[in-house]
Amino acid sequence: MSFFSEETFKDFVKQFKTQGQVSGDWELYVKNSDFTIYRKPAHDRNPNLYHYRSIGGWNDVKSETLAQVYLDLDFRKKWDKNMHSHASFKVPDEEHVGSHFEMKYPWPLSNRDYAYTMERKLVKDQEDEYQVILGESLPVSSFPEQKGVIRIGTYTQNICITPNEDGNGCYVFMDYFDDPQGSIPKSVINWAAKTGVPAFINSLRSACFQYQAENPNGVPLDSVDVIEL
Repeated sequence: MSFFSEETFKDFVKQFKTQGQVSGDWELYVKNSDFTIYRKPAHDRNPNLYHYRSIGGWNDVKSETLAQVYLDLDFRKKWDKNMHSHASFKVPDEEHVGSHFEMKYPWPLSNRDYAYTMERKLVKDQEDEYQVILGESLPVSSFPEQKGVIRIGTYTQNICITPNEDGNGCYVFMDYFDDPQGSIPKSVINWAAKTGVPAFINSLRSACFQYQAENPNGVPLDSVDVIEL
């Protein structure tokens, strides 16, 4: 049984298709040659924090490669210096699988960890197809908490990936939110986001190059349900 409804996948693609209409509470936050990052207050979760939205793409990373790198936590251990460990687990009383991910935080802060679920679907319309990967935190009770590690109980990371015109690159639309908990000053959280979100995007691109070098013939994505938009 899917954790996310088909409508949730469709809605995220629709947001991607109208990405030029970033308005309302969204404000420009960071911009470089490949991506523009926006943010808006997370009134629905914690008004002192922000939702982040990244819009952009690369001409030299195929959509299938990015989807593989994004999903492959074993491979992530090779490129993400902030990753401490990960594990898969069966969600109690549910049919979907969860993931546990521990992230290193700089001293003197405690490490943070996540218990979450992530699902991929292929969404198609008459012109294009979109790899959509949705991730959402699970209840704290889903996976045992660890002494000395702070559980991030509110987390969302969604990404929509579609090939560019020549198929050698991709367009990317990504939303992100987490609440790091603990007594971290707001100014430190904002500084970490302003540097960390672009750094993650750059690391993701480098990881895709590494993945392509290690798998020159490509690795097929697992088959998934197809949703017609």
